[in-house]
Amino acid sequence: MAQNPCFEPVSESKFCSKCGAQLPADVAFCPKCGTPTGQGSGVAGTTSAPLSGIDALMKEQTAQSYWIRRLVALVIDVIIVVVVLAVVAVVIAIPTFALSGAGGMVAIFAGIFSVVAGVVVFLYFIFAEVTRGATFGKQVLHLKVVGPKGGNPTFIESVVRNVSKIYWLLLLLDVIVGLATSKDYTQKFSDKLVGTKVVG
Repeated sequence: MAQNPCFEPVSESKFCSKCGAQLPADVAFCPKCGTPTGQGSGVAGTTSAPLSGIDALMKEQTAQSYWIRRLVALVIDVIIVVVVLAVVAVVIAIPTFALSGAGGMVAIFAGIFSVVAGVVVFLYFIFAEVTRGATFGKQVLHLKVVGPKGGNPTFIESVVRNVSKIYWLLLLLDVIVGLATSKDYTQKFSDKLVGTKVVG
């Protein structure tokens, strides 16, 4: 049936000018690549664009949903690594404590375990991103890390974007500084340095 030219459709699909993803109604940034859409802030009755990624996170449901998915993916990945390391640590610790006595060894062993866990998490993320573009947690949440050219990140790009994962406070600062210094809510500060993004 021919459409009456006098009437506009009630809802018209919009697509991102950069990556071509279909855009939800009234979002200021593309949920896949973070490109500004010019549609508004994502809050009913508000048309001003977010001043920063933090502002977008406070106002836009799309930004909130995106970071919840990233947080859940991170928790899944950390649990996987820590459980595997804990099993290995117990296997090593039992004979060690039996031979030398528990004494001060428990504190030393716990300190070593926390450092090793941070390094292994760091290496796990690099290996998974360079080879598959995503860790297991990201795959579960349908997220993927892409480099500036659109493919998997290079080894150096992955090292830079993951170095803050060695210690949780560094990771928190990486996220906060990234969100505070740009309107794009999809990138940590380390992502901005090398041009990587988490999309999905």
